[in-house]
Amino acid sequence: MAPSLGTPLFSGADADLYVVGGDRLLRRSRSGADAVGVAEVMRHVRAAGFPAPRVDAAADGDLTMELLRGPTLLQSMIGGRTSVAEAARILVALHGSLHAVPAPAPGEPAHTALSAASPAAPAAPGRADDGDRCVVHLDLHPANVVLTADGPALVGWTSARLGPAHLDLAVTALVVAEVAVDEDDSLARGARVLLDAFLQLADPALLDHLEDAARTRAADPGLDPVEAALVPAAAALVAREAGRN
Repeated sequence: MAPSLGTPLFSGADADLYVVGGDRLLRRSRSGADAVGVAEVMRHVRAAGFPAPRVDAAADGDLTMELLRGPTLLQSMIGGRTSVAEAARILVALHGSLHAVPAPAPGEPAHTALSAASPAAPAAPGRADDGDRCVVHLDLHPANVVLTADGPALVGWTSARLGPAHLDLAVTALVVAEVAVDEDDSLARGARVLLDAFLQLADPALLDHLEDAARTRAADPGLDPVEAALVPAAAALVAREAGRN
């Protein structure tokens, strides 16, 4: 049994995050999902120059990585330190940088991890022989972007797969739209503005993958039934707003 680490810094749908040694973060999966594949993906994109956290160790359900210092993009927006327009530029730029990372070659550990489907991260839609498939994050949104002293960095890699770049963009639009259509969310109005700004900058071909993005989101075990029920309305909002840009 893994040793207790006290009170977690943050608890997500499947994992708890703990600060260890003052400068590292331990992600411990409560379901015991193997962290080794996630670690290989993070190492692959980081080796290509993409801003992902440094991985120090991975075994069973534990992933130890560097602790990134700085607010999330969401926190910075709420605090008024980052404008909506700049947030949209950051999101689109991270997509562009990630999708430019060369895909790992078949047989490499990262390729195996990115190609594997699981209940927590279904295989990205598309033909297995698509030559334009790249590393897609499938959870790239303001709460998963940390604004460090060296620039924005991306966390939350458990959903990463090989897939079409436009699918990744569509998922980001959909996640933002889910907040925008939630009448009980105090951030709904701001999310609507961010969605519009993002769609103005993102490749409009993301609409071709909106249905796949909606299926990907609906299958996400991290969404509770109330959140999952927002997906159809969010997809309709993305389609409507994209048509205006």
